[in-house]
Amino acid sequence: MYEFSSKDGLRVILVQILTKHGKLVYTHLITNISEEGMSAVELFYFYNQHQTIEAFFKMAENVYGMKNLRTGKFYGIYAFLWIVFMTHNFITNVKTLLFEGSPLVDTGMKVLVKRIGNIKALVERSVEGINVIMPAFTKLAKQLVTALTEPKYVQLSLFDNQRF
Repeated sequence: MYEFSSKDGLRVILVQILTKHGKLVYTHLITNISEEGMSAVELFYFYNQHQTIEAFFKMAENVYGMKNLRTGKFYGIYAFLWIVFMTHNFITNVKTLLFEGSPLVDTGMKVLVKRIGNIKALVERSVEGINVIMPAFTKLAKQLVTALTEPKYVQLSLFDNQRF
């Protein structure tokens, strides 16, 4: 890493990067963040995190249909992005909480949305409650049924084993 001096308040940092193919390439960062705010190394990691959000948007375009957004209006895009973020967070939490200990915990978002989202199920309402009947024809459907039917939590009553 090398930082060029600048008189206009901008910092230019030259960075050497090793690509996944083992080739050295050079790139540069231009920022108005002062040296007191962040060192050159801190800036590299700070801007490298920007790649994480870019990767999220690339994944979201493919998984959640952001490529096919049918509006160009600000509030339409704003609302759609909120729905995408909430959906992504919901699925991430489901993976963490409900699929813990099952092979589905490591399943990618695209597989969860595209393949599991297309599994057919029958929902029946009865006196006892709602029954979801999902034929486990595929390996993925079997894993989903197993992950959702195995009890993970025990409901405790506030009044069990208490004496007043």
